[in-house]
Amino acid sequence: MKKQLLRLYHFFPIQLLLMHFRRYQILLVFWFILFSTVNGNFASVFGAASLILAPEYLGKVSFYSASILGFAMGVFVMSWNITTFILHSKRFKFLATTTQPFFKYCLNNSLIPLSFLIFMLVKEINYQKFNELTGTTNILFLIEGFLVGYLLCIFISFFYFFNADKTILRDMQRKMGVPRKILYQIMTKEAQVDEDALPVGSYLNTVWKIRRARNVDHYNKFFLDSIFKKHHFAATLTVGFALILLIIMGYLTSYQVFRIPAAASVLGFFSVLIAFSGAFVYMMRSWAIPVIAGATLLLNWMITHQVIDTRSKAYGMDYLNPAQRPAYNFAHFNQLFNTRQVDSDMYRTRQILERWKARVAPEGGRPKMILINVSGGGSRAASWTMNVLQYADSILGGGLMKHTVLITGASGGIMGASYFRELYLEKQEGKPIDLYSKEYTADISSDLLNAVLSSYAINDFFTPFHHFHIGKNQYPVDRGYAFEQQLETNLDGVLNKTIGDYAEPERNAEIPMLIYNSTVTEDGRLMIISPQPVSYLTAPQYEHYNRAVRDIDGIDFCRFFAGQDPLDLRVTSAIRMCATFPYVLPNVYLPSNPIVDVMDAGLRDNFGEQTSLRFLHVFASWINANTSGVIFIQIRDSKKNDILPIESKGLGGILMEPLFTLQHNLSAFQDFNQDELYSNAEKLIHVDMNRLIFQYVPETHDKTAALNLHLTSREKVDIAAALYNSTNRSAFRFLAREMRQP
Repeated sequence: MKKQLLRLYHFFPIQLLLMHFRRYQILLVFWFILFSTVNGNFASVFGAASLILAPEYLGKVSFYSASILGFAMGVFVMSWNITTFILHSKRFKFLATTTQPFFKYCLNNSLIPLSFLIFMLVKEINYQKFNELTGTTNILFLIEGFLVGYLLCIFISFFYFFNADKTILRDMQRKMGVPRKILYQIMTKEAQVDEDALPVGSYLNTVWKIRRARNVDHYNKFFLDSIFKKHHFAATLTVGFALILLIIMGYLTSYQVFRIPAAASVLGFFSVLIAFSGAFVYMMRSWAIPVIAGATLLLNWMITHQVIDTRSKAYGMDYLNPAQRPAYNFAHFNQLFNTRQVDSDMYRTRQILERWKARVAPEGGRPKMILINVSGGGSRAASWTMNVLQYADSILGGGLMKHTVLITGASGGIMGASYFRELYLEKQEGKPIDLYSKEYTADISSDLLNAVLSSYAINDFFTPFHHFHIGKNQYPVDRGYAFEQQLETNLDGVLNKTIGDYAEPERNAEIPMLIYNSTVTEDGRLMIISPQPVSYLTAPQYEHYNRAVRDIDGIDFCRFFAGQDPLDLRVTSAIRMCATFPYVLPNVYLPSNPIVDVMDAGLRDNFGEQTSLRFLHVFASWINANTSGVIFIQIRDSKKNDILPIESKGLGGILMEPLFTLQHNLSAFQDFNQDELYSNAEKLIHVDMNRLIFQYVPETHDKTAALNLHLTSREKVDIAAALYNSTNRSAFRFLAREMRQP
């Protein structure tokens, strides 16, 4: 028994596996990330598992998307084999005496890749069956596509290396000018003991055949090293080719056909990273750390001095004239958003309200006013918002948008609301739009995560100099650009507009006003984006106020950036500024002095209620005199007053809880504060005021749709089904009953 265990220990695959854990453990991190991602542990909040288990290409999970992912997985596996071959082959010199040494190495180094492939395919079967509701035939078709792509990559790789083996041998013969028999004598001349070598008793010669490893103590060490160096050079060429291919792909991602599945892009990025790190360590050896430190300092200097400008920008705005940028300081705020300006803006909005009243009640009377607030929450919130707006409008006979004065909110919710409002506008203009078509719900629920992470892996790292132009302005092609491009593609280009395009329809009360909020990271102020002048929303409206300055906590975007073409801001950029979830999308930098950046509106107000309640406060007198009531609608992608069960915490939970308590409870904190604000608003509004909450609650708590930019088929079904739970049905009935009353 002991002898058998010793043989197993000296078996080459086992020696290689142990070697990976003994040396250069950093290379195992990539495998850990892949295993953890597929298992649903790593980046689960972003839906990372779906990128591997349901890869999308050209908007579909298909044989072709699975083939591309399989090919990318083959590239990653070969990159890992190449890197570890370069680093470890000197310890297994017997390989130099075999035919196709690199093939033998890969075959014996297949324990980890093979384990991952089996694990991934099992997970994919379960995921496709239970999450994507895919039939058995289609599942087998996807697996076939993956294996075809994977095996094609492996075949191409070994075809290259088999030819490289022959070239190496011929090259050495030619340089020495001797036949093979003499070459063998040179190989065994001046043999030396190699202290780096590890004991290997046997190895896999083919998939089904085990062979004893040849003793190489009588071989010349330097001759064996020269053989390996030539193999290393051949392997390095493939790494260089992969890097060039990724750079080319970065410049072609503007074309949809080159937007490969995000998981494939990430695997390509991992492949280059793992190969570069291995080659770097091999070549630099003891100089590795100083060179890394120097390269980091150089990169930091280039970014600081904008040699490489990686800052994401708001598309359509003018960034060309730094001298004309508005001063971002309180003195300028107080000067710009003064009482006279506030009164002027209030007068203009009252004119909009008068036009709205004339449209809703042309024969006189006092109509009901609706204000809609939508929550953040990625594609989950976008899909939920679209479902609720469609259903609510249908039960009101098409009167929802007609009675709505203001829409605001955050992130995914504002994405869905923007889409629905645009469709409503197109219908008003005479286009054949069926507002209740499930096609539109499917469009807003379409995948955005693949495009974003694919760009993250390629554009953001390998093509930082890639830019595009709108007029004279230049903007970087990054994951923000990929997000906007994919959103336009998903929605058939209907939001390919500027915010200025909505100024006239809003002014004429043809559509509700829609306000995009984002949060200034430097001081927490709201950046309030609207084509209408709304400086009255930039500070609280105190009844008694004796200070010389206003407590300005918001910025009227269009007035503040009046010299930077604010009305040319693309709608998709306004949505992105409202939905910049940390790390998923880049913060947007704005042309102020000093430059400030903005991120997700949810950081300050995830439901948009703060803005709506301030609007009610400002126009309370007009509302009391001209309406018969206010219906305050909140569409949220999470349950209000939800209490999460307390679970026993491990050491990691105890250590990390203080860091994430605020993040986990941010919505609850905002809810409590906004409930207080709402109660104060009720004291100002003397007509009927009702608050309706439509909330997405999954059928089962553990099946909640993920908070990310990708939804599975099951999640889409679950979101639509939430319309009919008892709480939401009651809210819809109340809404219909209230709107029937005069």
